[in-house]
Amino acid sequence: MDAREVLTRLYRAAVAAVDPAALVGEALGRRGAGVFVRSVSARAQREFVFAPSRVVVLAVGKAAVPMAAAAHANLGSRIDDLLVVAPEDAPFRTLPPSVRTIGARHPYPDESSLTAGDAALSLAGSLGKGDLFVVLLSGGGSSLLCAPAPGISLDDKSRTSRLLLAAGTPIADVNAVRAALSRVKGGRLAAAAGAADVVTLVLSDLGDDGWHLVASGPTLGSPTRPADARGILERYRIAPLVPASVRAHLSYGHEPAPLRSGGPRWSVLLADVHTALEGARVEALRLGIEPRVVPELLSGEARTAGRRLAFAGATAGDLRRRRFTFAPRRHVTILGGETTVTVKGRGRGGRNREVALSAARAIAEAAGVTMLCAGTDGIDNEPDAAGAFVDGTTLARAEALGLDSARALLENDTAPFFKALGDAFAPGPTGTNVGDVAFVLGPPVADDDSSIPLQPT
Repeated sequence: MDAREVLTRLYRAAVAAVDPAALVGEALGRRGAGVFVRSVSARAQREFVFAPSRVVVLAVGKAAVPMAAAAHANLGSRIDDLLVVAPEDAPFRTLPPSVRTIGARHPYPDESSLTAGDAALSLAGSLGKGDLFVVLLSGGGSSLLCAPAPGISLDDKSRTSRLLLAAGTPIADVNAVRAALSRVKGGRLAAAAGAADVVTLVLSDLGDDGWHLVASGPTLGSPTRPADARGILERYRIAPLVPASVRAHLSYGHEPAPLRSGGPRWSVLLADVHTALEGARVEALRLGIEPRVVPELLSGEARTAGRRLAFAGATAGDLRRRRFTFAPRRHVTILGGETTVTVKGRGRGGRNREVALSAARAIAEAAGVTMLCAGTDGIDNEPDAAGAFVDGTTLARAEALGLDSARALLENDTAPFFKALGDAFAPGPTGTNVGDVAFVLGPPVADDDSSIPLQPT
């Protein structure tokens, strides 16, 4: 089996481990006339049982359609209303005709996002004591569900998000600012549900940053203090660039009103990137490959993370030269997380392809090392690819075609670079989203050397 086939199988296993329909199917169901919700994570096993008057379900995010389909399959006629908010190209046709759907834009909101925000608030506001509000959240929900605070237009909020993302701001900080500018985020949707029971099932794309912030925390978070939001804008040097309405809303003395207390709130983490990495680890063992999972998640600037992957490849090459006590065997280093890109050029691409190209430049001419960096949603900023393959021959092949790797990084123009090489990885939208994964498949190493830890340079 060649290296790219191995890496593709590991990617598919990682994605399968975070299949949203399967996870919701295990976590949500009927018990007689009641409804149960249970944790499917080995880290925290819990179960809640409800006997509600009405059951209303809201699914929001890139994985909203399969999550909603699983909820409908398990609860059936027990659901009184079901609203799904997903990207406009989501497979809505797979849902029953009775399900209400809204397709909106990602990563920046549009008018449909406003419609979705108002619909979600109206749905929550229709509930009362004894009702159950089941909220299914996944990554991407922040732009899909939008309800700007009074005085802030959609354009102003969208411009602020664009500035934050272009500055390389981590998504947790982006979501914190979004929550400060919203009527639906930061716990406000749960507050709108009043005395109803609110249960949130989360497929997290935020790694270790806190899954309560997924989709900017409409039911789990709390309002971001203006001072904290201002601090984020100032830290990334964009405070003078945001619209005047945003600066006014975050001005001194403009504290958000406290959320009114409501009914009980419960939450369950369905899966995150660690779940995906475990899926890849199990598949590697099945293929007879020795896996090593790096517990520290990838983060920070994409090209810096790429050098970390290159170090994994260099470590593999060093290990190959060591004395073998046992028969050598293939091994793979497995990493995950989510990096950022500070946009300086006008090119096309995404963070995974920047990670990959940065790694390729560092491992030029290294023998026996192949890497794959890809988003678990099947998309790397643009839908043409999820990421890219690289190896020790990448730069030489690029030079033979007249491609300039340094310029591609400088201009944030990695999409045409990998397309021309034929090295773009394009599995198509996967229907799930827990961040990014990366695999470094190295040459054979001895069993007695496989525990040497990775340390980034």
